[in-house]
Amino acid sequence: MDKRPKPLRFRQDGTFRIMQVSDIQESPNVCGDSLEFLKSALQQEKPDLVIFTGDQLKGYSPYFHVPGGELKAGTTLHKILKPFADKGIPFLVTFGNHDAQSGLTNRQQMYYYLQYPECVNTMENPEDCGTCCVTIAGKDGKPAFAIYVIDSNSDRFAPVKSSQLDWYRRTRDHLAHENGGHYLPSLVFQHIPVPEFYEFLQEVPKGTPHAISAFGNRRGHCYLLDKSKVYGGELGEAPCIPESNSGELETLAEAGDVLGLFVGHDHRNSFWGPLHGIDAGYAPCCGFNTYGPGPDRAVRMFTLHEKDPFHYDTELLSYHDLFGRKVSHPMRDLFLDKFPATPEQMLHILIQTAALTGSAAYLFYKFYKYQKKAKK
Repeated sequence: MDKRPKPLRFRQDGTFRIMQVSDIQESPNVCGDSLEFLKSALQQEKPDLVIFTGDQLKGYSPYFHVPGGELKAGTTLHKILKPFADKGIPFLVTFGNHDAQSGLTNRQQMYYYLQYPECVNTMENPEDCGTCCVTIAGKDGKPAFAIYVIDSNSDRFAPVKSSQLDWYRRTRDHLAHENGGHYLPSLVFQHIPVPEFYEFLQEVPKGTPHAISAFGNRRGHCYLLDKSKVYGGELGEAPCIPESNSGELETLAEAGDVLGLFVGHDHRNSFWGPLHGIDAGYAPCCGFNTYGPGPDRAVRMFTLHEKDPFHYDTELLSYHDLFGRKVSHPMRDLFLDKFPATPEQMLHILIQTAALTGSAAYLFYKFYKYQKKAKK
């Protein structure tokens, strides 16, 4: 008996609901808050498709780097996927920069995902298994909408490859050929934002209240979200973008088929808005085993409309919406929130600590000399 889910198609009422789940970042000790939030979100929203946009695993967790760690990675994925499998909800997977750090390559993880009949990924390219396209059929059974997921290649500073953009063009044009020469409206999902996300921000002087400090090749610059350029959402950290621009956004916007590009990666960001002719935006992290925006951790929901396929609706569903402002383990959440999220932040803390330690040692030395002199 084939347990694969039925082909994706619009509901009888002409809608199709998608849930974007990003940055669960779980270790073998899967956090109960993460699972309870996802279970409740699924129960309330009843999506037709779930899209995991990377960092399902907290690959840098020490629990993955002990003997048998790769087995722990598989067990962790099972715990994460159980709420979705229990409800028989189709899901689509791509990867982030932390998944492959778990001891299992993305390709090995994909074979694990494909054991679930709910997984709708296709192994179009085994060496780029987090990149694929699925279509959603209309009432006539023909493809009416396309969903692309693009692998971010396990490197938070590397852009999408030119070969991936070539694949997108070929797939887009093939779907158009099958659709009488008309491009299928589509959405694109991946883990890491494109460099143009900084166009949503306004650079401000250091010391500006609530300004966010950037790092990487923008180190030393500070930013605020330009509310006039977005539809909504918040800036909670500097976008962590590739250090070079592969022209991905320009490619996605060139044919008019892509309605939006949605990402994760930056756990505290939730803003979205128009960018170079398409929408672009974030889903914040939804896992409680990593740093994040407290009870504002969320999934992003999308509603597609068969009668008006070039229009869609999107909104966030947060932990706060479902359970209120208090998380069940506030001290743990506070610790994770203050823990450095990047090597750059860790280095900055170490430098500050060294500077403070040096200053304290110098003051102690001066005090000692003063005391010694006073006794003479």
